[in-house]
Amino acid sequence: MNMVFAPCGSSDYDPAMPGDPSSNARNSRRRLAESKLLVADEIQAAHEAPPSGHNVRRQLAIPIAGVFEYRVGHKTSWLDPMRLLFVEAGEDFQDRHPVAGVGHSSVIIAPSEELLDEVASLARPAFADRIRSCPLRVHMLVQQLRRTCDPIERDEIGSEILLASMGDSDPVAIWDSRCVRRAKAMLHEADGERLPLADIAAKIGVTPIHLTQAFKRSEGVPLYRFQMRLRLSRALAELPERDDITCLALDLGFSSHSHFTATFRSALGVTPSEYRNGKLARSEAAARLAA
Repeated sequence: MNMVFAPCGSSDYDPAMPGDPSSNARNSRRRLAESKLLVADEIQAAHEAPPSGHNVRRQLAIPIAGVFEYRVGHKTSWLDPMRLLFVEAGEDFQDRHPVAGVGHSSVIIAPSEELLDEVASLARPAFADRIRSCPLRVHMLVQQLRRTCDPIERDEIGSEILLASMGDSDPVAIWDSRCVRRAKAMLHEADGERLPLADIAAKIGVTPIHLTQAFKRSEGVPLYRFQMRLRLSRALAELPERDDITCLALDLGFSSHSHFTATFRSALGVTPSEYRNGKLARSEAAARLAA
């Protein structure tokens, strides 16, 4: 499969995500794919204008940048690039941006019921959980979906995203403790800077052991691994537009090009250069879904 690193689809203001009408900030929605199998959109939400509205269809939301809280009734869930959100139809929702100056970007996939049924037969019951962890492979596939213009490839990638999201992801806590939310907010504010555990714990006012245990209960992984995955997620988004991989590695807090390459390959099975050149195998199950 060849990746085409060029933007496709139309981009326009979506009146269904107006946010605060008194704000000058504008949210946007870009259609990435539309077929009998699925509809996929990319949304950009400004910090000053968190979206709200009504969900007509079942949707999978994959945050790719920033952070937001998703509220339905009295239930609020924290979302960032390390989490997936499975949205049921018929829900009124309201987003909130909890980190100062940080909005969010997400890719939203609304699959057909037929596709959902087939995916569930290969993975797990459709939308069995509200929140699940987001495998890095899903981020890699989402970046491909954002850049391909081929309609068949869009369906294949969208099917693969659903399969990976429902089959390879793990449950995480829907509600986080206060210290976990504050820790995650600090990581997002750091923008790639490596923060020592002791410094994060001290600023929050807890011990490193308490923070480590609370974080693992919430995310299923230690804080250091969560921070690493955030950096790799950003790498997936920026690699296609960056000529100098060494500069990107240093910007993300890696000590060298070789350190970045080894970490990237260990997590994703390809090197940064191979990913940028489009080397990514399609699973047989996803190919059958899109056939």
